[in-house]
Amino acid sequence: MQRKPASLRAVGIGIFVVAVLVIVFSSYTIVGPGHRGVVVMLGRVEDTTLGEGFHLVVPPVLRQVVEVDVRTKKLDVETEAASSDMQLIQVTGVLNYHLDPQQVSSLYRDVGLDFENIIIAPAMHEAIKAATAQYRVERILVERASIKESIQSMLTERLAQNHIVVDQFSLANVDFSAEFNAAIERKQVAEQAALQKQYELQAAQKDVEIALATAEGEKRAAVIAAEGRAEARRVEAQAEAEALQLIAGQLRGNPDLIRYEWATRLAPGVSTVLLPSDQDLILGADALVQP
Repeated sequence: MQRKPASLRAVGIGIFVVAVLVIVFSSYTIVGPGHRGVVVMLGRVEDTTLGEGFHLVVPPVLRQVVEVDVRTKKLDVETEAASSDMQLIQVTGVLNYHLDPQQVSSLYRDVGLDFENIIIAPAMHEAIKAATAQYRVERILVERASIKESIQSMLTERLAQNHIVVDQFSLANVDFSAEFNAAIERKQVAEQAALQKQYELQAAQKDVEIALATAEGEKRAAVIAAEGRAEARRVEAQAEAEALQLIAGQLRGNPDLIRYEWATRLAPGVSTVLLPSDQDLILGADALVQP
């Protein structure tokens, strides 16, 4: 009769030990790397935030630990925005962000874990639309860096209110409407045609300049040649005049010089020429003078 109570006590002790072990082990929790633990007691979020590692949480039944990832994450959103001249633009924005490790309890209490859809994505859509609306459509690509900085500044200020830290924002892609792309293509074709016309005009002007330069060169060459011929003729005429003056001077000083010159030029076969004083010369003088 006494063995039964002893066995019951043993069973009770075993149950108690197991219960104690369960309570003890359930009182410990491990927060993984890059996470923070949010303590919730009876549905109320406590201000205490658990860091990475091993923690004792008591009472374990009444207190639960929710792990929240505080590592850097990436979120892509596609937004249909409009420029200041009401042209539609398709913009893809990429945001790198992380949660403030010291404020995850507040974020969990105010928003929960679906903060991307509730807070971040709407803020990105709003910032992208606000930034692109400041520029005309043809300036969007030119001012891309400024638009990116404007969006990042707006997101930094907006998300900080919910303890979300912006690391980097980038414009991954910007697409325009088919009508605008067609207009851009037509404009580029027109610009290329204008450049071609300008090139042809410059080439024609260059040809005219070359022709004028060639004609001017030929003109100058002709003038120089004519001046050279005139100068040569002048020198030649001057030489002839000087020669005639010299001959005339010689003749005045020696009248028989002409007869001498004429006699020296007689043909070799002529030794004597008889001229009757009362008859005219029958033979021409060129027949008597050697060539």
